[in-house]
Amino acid sequence: MAGANSASAGVTARPNGGRPGQSEVWVDISGLKELRGIKETKISLMIGAGVKIAELEVSPLVRRWLPVLSAAIPHFASPSLRNMATIGGNAANASPCADAVCALCAEKAQVWLEFKGKKRKLSLPALFKGPKKTVLRKDELIIAFEVPKWKHSGAYLKLGPRSYFGISKAAVAVALEMDGEKVGSVCIAMASVAPVPLLAVKTANYLCGRMLNQENARTAAALVKTEVSPITDVRSEAGYRREMCGVLLERALNSIASGVSGIN
Repeated sequence: MAGANSASAGVTARPNGGRPGQSEVWVDISGLKELRGIKETKISLMIGAGVKIAELEVSPLVRRWLPVLSAAIPHFASPSLRNMATIGGNAANASPCADAVCALCAEKAQVWLEFKGKKRKLSLPALFKGPKKTVLRKDELIIAFEVPKWKHSGAYLKLGPRSYFGISKAAVAVALEMDGEKVGSVCIAMASVAPVPLLAVKTANYLCGRMLNQENARTAAALVKTEVSPITDVRSEAGYRREMCGVLLERALNSIASGVSGIN
């Protein structure tokens, strides 16, 4: 899915559980070369909306520049679905638990939209209005994702009903750049704990300028629990999700700290 009424090679043919009668025309755009490919510029990576998750998994550019997305991909559904699903589809579906979207939000991605030759660019979090709802206009397409190249390390941790092949109860994506011995820049995105992919801004602001140690990781873990707004549903309870947000973030920060010497 690349836009409201267009179908690409993805796992969701009709967002929001729609029926064929709800759209005037459905067009398969999976063959459009303009929506494929991963291109590198001096300052960013451009990822076409039609790029499959499996293609991202083996991309040297993704592995080099997007450590959070690279870490998230093994948690994305199953290998067979990764061979079908597209990055544009993961975004257009507007699920609060979307793994690739959560990772890209932490990577500071922007999304390019196009309607009849007119293009506009948004920060990726701004694309989402709520569960299964986006700001896409009728017949507007997601055409690409622009992700900045910056020297950082990353982690993606997910809590689900099983280790893999499951929809998350909670997930955390962390992209972090060190400035000497202190945190220079950090972006924290959360999945499945708010109506939309959530940026934990207060927690990120707390970490900036501080040492990346266990004490600050514990404080950040407590703080992030005040930023999320999980619900109770068939997959988990709100209180448990909230508590696990702190656990996952603390583990992610400690994981990054242990390998900080390996930052790009």
